[in-house]
Amino acid sequence: MTEDIKSIISEKAINTVFQPIFNIQTQSITGYEALTRGPENSPLYSPDVLFERATQAGLLSELEILCRDKAIKRFAELKLTGKLFLNISPLVLLNKNHPQGETIKFVEQAGLNCQQIVIELSEKYPFPNNDTLRQALAKYRQFGFNVAIDDLGAGYSGLKLWSQLLPNIIKIDRYFVENCHKDSFKLKFLQAIFDLASAAEAEVIAEGIEQQEEFELLKELGMVHAQGFYLATPEDFPVREFPEHLVEQYWQKLCAQ
Repeated sequence: MTEDIKSIISEKAINTVFQPIFNIQTQSITGYEALTRGPENSPLYSPDVLFERATQAGLLSELEILCRDKAIKRFAELKLTGKLFLNISPLVLLNKNHPQGETIKFVEQAGLNCQQIVIELSEKYPFPNNDTLRQALAKYRQFGFNVAIDDLGAGYSGLKLWSQLLPNIIKIDRYFVENCHKDSFKLKFLQAIFDLASAAEAEVIAEGIEQQEEFELLKELGMVHAQGFYLATPEDFPVREFPEHLVEQYWQKLCAQ
């Protein structure tokens, strides 16, 4: 499996797809999350398997650099608008051997600027109880990158991580979005997150929305930024317009009033 990972990296045999994130208030696109896929018809096609195997092989840093390079180049080639959300493992940021300045170089080569890039750190991974990660992120922020905590509520650190890193953006884990219209505890959790984000001057993205009922409830709670299959799926050539079915729903409700 190590040789397979080495081959994928050397041959750049990955594909980047993009899932749009929408601003439902302005009916516009906030940006796109870049998602990596391994070689098709391969056990490593799944990103979870691909990154797990790369970690086991000690090649996570090399794979992530490739993913960033591909995502940034493709985002520029497609002339996508808004911000580009890049998933970065905290394990890579804490790796002393990880090359410095690669992301900035990729951004400049693609003709983009760092203000367009959001660094997403997943809360699913354990974070060290020290200042190392905060210092690493501070370097990104100096160049204008934004920082997001992904999968909030999924794992290890939660609100402590939020208070330590002070991210610009919070992405709520899919678990709390799924069937939130049927679960009073999830509803209260979501409302608390929106309230905390307002106090912390952080933006919230509700991701993993798959049902109209979830979307409607989140909108009632104050959601501005939305992501999920209900709005648009990840694609090689992603949508560039606000979803038509949401525009139709808006006008139908307006006419019914």
